Amino acid sequence: MTTDLLFTLDLMDAVPEMRMLPDLSHVLVGPEFWFPVSDQDEALVQQVLDRTWAFHDRIASREQIQVEITFPQHKVWRGLFLRWSEYGFRSWRKRAGADAFPSFACELGPRPYAITDREGNDTTDRWEEALLIKSLVRELFARTAADSQATLEHGSVA
Repeated sequence: MTTDLLFTLDLMDAVPEMRMLPDLSHVLVGPEFWFPVSDQDEALVQQVLDRTWAFHDRIASREQIQVEITFPQHKVWRGLFLRWSEYGFRSWRKRAGADAFPSFACELGPRPYAITDREGNDTTDRWEEALLIKSLVRELFARTAADSQATLEHGSVA
C-alpha cells in the first residue's frame, strides 16, 4: 500500500500518529526519480523519513527495485540511499529516546526477484551485499550518534 509515494504522503496526512517503516526502493522506482533527485522530490522523501521509526533498506535505481551495490554504475544510487539513511537516522534521533535503537531490515531478494544473468543466476552474492549494507548503515548510525552527542555537549555539530 505504501509503494506509491504520493499515496503514502496522503495516508500520513490522514493518520498523523502513524509511524512509518518505508521501503525507499519503491519510493524511488515508482515515480522513476531522475538522478540527481530534484529538491522537490527530495523534500517529499524527507517528509516520509521525518515520520520513520524503523528502517527497511536495499538499494534501487530509477528502473530497478534492487541493484548490485558493488557495481560501479550503481555507485550514485548507493550514495543516494546512504544519504537518505543518514537523514532518516538524524531525524529519528530527534524523536527517539537517548538510548533507543531503531529496527533495521535489509531486504535483498535472490532470483527470481533480483536481476539475473542469462543462465538465471544471481549476478552477485546477495548475502555479501546484505552484510555490506549492514556495515555501511552501522557506520552511518554511529556517526549520527557521535554528531548528536557533540550537539548536546557543544550546541552545534562538530
